[in-house]
Amino acid sequence: MLSKPWAAKFADAILLVAYQAVAALGPKQSQNSPKVTIVVPVYNVREFLPLCLHSVRAQRYPNLEVIVIDDGSSDGSFELAASFDEFMSIRVLQKTNGGLGAARNTGFERIEETDYLLFLDSDDALPLGALWRYVRAAESNAVDFVVSPAKRMRGLSFRWRADARQFYSNQGSRSTTFLNDPLAIRDVTAWNRLFRWDFWKKHELRFPEGVLYEDMAPMARAFCCAERFYVLNRAGYYWRVRTGDNKSITQRLGEFENLRDRMQSLQKTLKVLLGAIEAGQANDKNLLEFQLRVASIDLQLHLPFVASGDAQYDYLLKETAKQLLGDCGPEFWQRVQGRFAPVLKQIVES
Repeated sequence: MLSKPWAAKFADAILLVAYQAVAALGPKQSQNSPKVTIVVPVYNVREFLPLCLHSVRAQRYPNLEVIVIDDGSSDGSFELAASFDEFMSIRVLQKTNGGLGAARNTGFERIEETDYLLFLDSDDALPLGALWRYVRAAESNAVDFVVSPAKRMRGLSFRWRADARQFYSNQGSRSTTFLNDPLAIRDVTAWNRLFRWDFWKKHELRFPEGVLYEDMAPMARAFCCAERFYVLNRAGYYWRVRTGDNKSITQRLGEFENLRDRMQSLQKTLKVLLGAIEAGQANDKNLLEFQLRVASIDLQLHLPFVASGDAQYDYLLKETAKQLLGDCGPEFWQRVQGRFAPVLKQIVES
């Protein structure tokens, strides 16, 4: 009931009023605040965009630039985003449709000068005060980036993301490394973290284009390359799970293209980890946690759609499972979570 479309509209309306009220107070007076640039890729999200951009305004951050990349919208999203230039420092650029990875790349390539970079998807939102928490953690701890847990926003339901919960609840807020915190591989989304701009440029991070799950491998690489990163234990992001018929493409798990892109991204992430192990940036524990993630989360999301009539879908899932998990023994399978774990084990060992 609480995740019905009407509940989502009601929750958005309440949040929007709160954001607008806080934003009306104007930016906080703060000297020498480092500059933050937020890149917002947009594609046919007119319904959700006001909440997203007002959540940015409501941060009341004084040294802020927003770069909106309209990825060929046809619903008036571009015009709506452009109307926010009376409220904030915002650049709204148009490009032909190329997908989320290409839009993000276009956005950060347009940065002339900044201290920090954050990505915000246009159907999501920032909790009040999130940007200040990111910046304070980055400045106080001299880390390469700051990452925070996200709350899943589905109608009136706001819950912690289950897939990354253990990583965030394990030790609380902390400055850490990938070698010391292998559970970090549970969270490889691009949008719930603030990057130091010189770190992003130094390692030439960018997103694959024309595919889904484009953030997995680059974010794994960021963990590997970082000398240190900071983990916040307070929500820094509201991630929308769309309700009703307007599903995001990553919610359509039964489609072959969705499976194909996830399997390719997992293979790319494995390649990143193996290279990092050779470079001394990761070890066997990092690889083990990646395999546990694959078995407990990624593959099990798609298992309910096996034997639904798409032989190509079934073959790809089974072959990828064997490639990624074929060398895993009994002790590994005892640690795999999820109700489809026995089925997955049988597939891998068949």
